[in-house]
Amino acid sequence: MSNQEIIMNMWYVIDDEGLIYSLRARCYVHSGTDEEKLAFLQSVAETDYLIAQSFEIPERFHTTIHNEHGSDKLPVATYNGIRATVPFATLFEDAIQEMERQVPKQTKLRIGQQPIICMTPLLGDEDGNMRPMTENTARIQ
Repeated sequence: MSNQEIIMNMWYVIDDEGLIYSLRARCYVHSGTDEEKLAFLQSVAETDYLIAQSFEIPERFHTTIHNEHGSDKLPVATYNGIRATVPFATLFEDAIQEMERQVPKQTKLRIGQQPIICMTPLLGDEDGNMRPMTENTARIQ
């Protein structure tokens, strides 16, 4: 197929208080129209987070909590803080760069400057369970 490209599913694990504490990503090679590629990504977003690569929250997004003893930097990002300060996709820049480094050198495909990405929140709980919230899936292109 002539219009094959690398497309990506991205997930962020968020708790009920709006703290994002983990990222996940998975690449695919797909062809077709942008709408067909996005439809494919959405069709696997509900399951493929289970086998997607996990990434920590980049340090530049860690949350600082001030208390009577000083301050602590926690390896989580606040959903509202990200939305208010930077484009949300910025949270995934390090993950995208790492995924690009993992593409085999013999592969002629590369992750483009503006890949088709389907982003889905995963609601996590204190027991480590996650549930995709596909009604909140966003398209980034």
